[in-house]
Amino acid sequence: MKNYKVLILLFFFVVNSCSKEDEINQLNETIVNLQNDIAQLNSQINDFSSQVNQLTIQNNTLSSQVADATTQNNTLSSQIDDLNNLLNGFQDQIQEYVAQIQVLTESNEILESDNNSLNTQLNNLQDQLYTIQSQSAVDGLYLFNNIEILEPPFAGTMWDLPDLIKSSDYTIYSTSSYQGIETRLFYDKSIPDFINYPAHVYIVNFGDDLSIDFEIYTEFTLEEADNIEQKYAPLIGQLGKDLRRNIKSFEFLKGEEVASAQRTDDLNYANITFHTDWLNNIVATRPDGDRTEELLIHESAHLSIDPYVYRQQGWTDAVNLDGNFLSTYAKDNPDSEDIAETFQAYIAVKYFPDRISNSLRDTILSVCLNRFKYFDSLNLDLSIYK
Repeated sequence: MKNYKVLILLFFFVVNSCSKEDEINQLNETIVNLQNDIAQLNSQINDFSSQVNQLTIQNNTLSSQVADATTQNNTLSSQIDDLNNLLNGFQDQIQEYVAQIQVLTESNEILESDNNSLNTQLNNLQDQLYTIQSQSAVDGLYLFNNIEILEPPFAGTMWDLPDLIKSSDYTIYSTSSYQGIETRLFYDKSIPDFINYPAHVYIVNFGDDLSIDFEIYTEFTLEEADNIEQKYAPLIGQLGKDLRRNIKSFEFLKGEEVASAQRTDDLNYANITFHTDWLNNIVATRPDGDRTEELLIHESAHLSIDPYVYRQQGWTDAVNLDGNFLSTYAKDNPDSEDIAETFQAYIAVKYFPDRISNSLRDTILSVCLNRFKYFDSLNLDLSIYK
């Protein structure tokens, strides 16, 4: 009887050992298969990148040609559609592999080290796709799914688009110097009118040889004025050079009035007015993210982009070709707010594809593609975002 029990124990030991070995083999096979799939996806993305580069060259060549433009544009559009389908397929594959790894991890079928290794590879592939999207957009080739949108998809882009620029992003702000108290012309929206106020004046310098005055009404103490300068100068240094080019000064007053930009036709007066209570209580404290940096893009576009674009035939043609507006605010004010409402989205698509969703990218480009191409034609210096 004892021998019988020993045999049974030996049998279970052998069976269990075989089962464990099979389980380990199956586990290893699963990991190897995933690694092979990811390697194949990496190869496909490299091929995709080469195709995008080739199409970018064709696109740039076509832009400089007139003959057979319609036929070539149709061919190019078809090729862009094909590449975009590939892009979406790659995104889906990455998400599928991430989900597979998560399931295997939760069921203890792969080790944490394997999990980390596989996810690192997938994150690298995702970053590679974002880089391809961004670089192709910088080169004037936009990859997206064109969807039919009949009405503006947003109320106002500054509020409805995601928090785009972070305070931790690079700033070209360099130095500043206090000039004392001087009388300066403000636009006080609480009146609303232009009025001379005594102001703490600072010269704010940037590393690209531009400078801007800070004019801070003396209702603020010198200590408060210093704090305002130290808070906002680095944020303004996050603006692209051609967004800062025309700005003469930033004016700061107390109050809950919204921001405004005002300029003369000759641009000798080109100022942005901020009422700090509105900035602190409304703009900076939103639960979905501080929108101060996005506000800066919006208001700066009024001074540095508007004067060169509105009433230009190329812009008018682009708006007509797009046939829609990105926001109801732009639609209601087509000759004053369309550019400022669109420019934040332009920067998002062109330089920060990793900070917006693919569906949002599709929405924006389906509405604004021709406007974006017009902005491209201006050859603006926005290199700070690269």
